[in-house]
Amino acid sequence: MSERGEKQKSCEVLVIDDEPSVAYALKMILEDTGYRVAVALTGRDGIEQSRHGRFCLTITDFRLPDMTGLDVINAVRRDDPRSLFIIITSHGSEELMAEARSRGASGFLLKPFPPSEILRLVENTLADPRPSDEGARPSDSR
Repeated sequence: MSERGEKQKSCEVLVIDDEPSVAYALKMILEDTGYRVAVALTGRDGIEQSRHGRFCLTITDFRLPDMTGLDVINAVRRDDPRSLFIIITSHGSEELMAEARSRGASGFLLKPFPPSEILRLVENTLADPRPSDEGARPSDSR
């Protein structure tokens, strides 16, 4: 593995999704490739965990029971402006992708997605944290 790959895998990822099956599937996928992963099932819990942890990346669902993924980005960024984010959602649109990018999300992915897509997006985000359209499929939104 390259030095960059080792550096990426040494970081911890926070997954925030109110669907336990999605959150823990992402945890298993990421852990199987060497990432350390913490899970939160609400936005508030995710924000609290981010205040006590050192996460290199947060993957958050857009629709959470207590707030949106954009609210999570805003709250976490107040404490750590360099935080990286990927938004995942079943309800994507061009406007939502643009808003997520403007708030600092580095990636956007529509559910359902194969494990290879999230892994590629995570690796690319950690390698080049600038916001991108990678992973987005706006034509799939309904």
